[in-house]
Amino acid sequence: MIVMSDPEYLQDKKVQKIDSDIRNFETQLQKSKMELDGLDSRMDAEIQRYKSAVDAKREAYESLRSRLRSAEEDWKFADKEYRSQDKKKEKKLSGLKKDIGNFQKRIKDARNAREKRFRELDKNKEKLVEKAKREKAKEMEKMKTKEVNRVEEEKRRELGMS
Repeated sequence: MIVMSDPEYLQDKKVQKIDSDIRNFETQLQKSKMELDGLDSRMDAEIQRYKSAVDAKREAYESLRSRLRSAEEDWKFADKEYRSQDKKKEKKLSGLKKDIGNFQKRIKDARNAREKRFRELDKNKEKLVEKAKREKAKEMEKMKTKEVNRVEEEKRRELGMS
């Protein structure tokens, strides 16, 4: 993993966008995890409330035979709400778990994209280094040829050959 210590990485617009996306994904992931943690107990309490209502209505039905029809209707309504809330809970939990998986995948993909960009930047730097080496080698070869020619000319003059 490449560490973002190079200031050039921090100034790269793509890296900045990727980092921003990662921070947003991590924030959304934490929010979803916290919501998932709190949701289970809240939903259980609400479901228990509906279950208690079902139980109370069932007791009323059994103890008050004269009001059987009314109590039975109330009990059926409370039972329907209880089951509805239970289904809502399962659906919500399932959705949040799916969201968490999606956020984790998006974070992984964004990190991979950032790593790829780091490699691209390093490859470009390496190309610049190689180009500078070639240019310096050419320059040094010219200087060498010039110096050899100067020494040759000087020696020829010294020996009276020119």
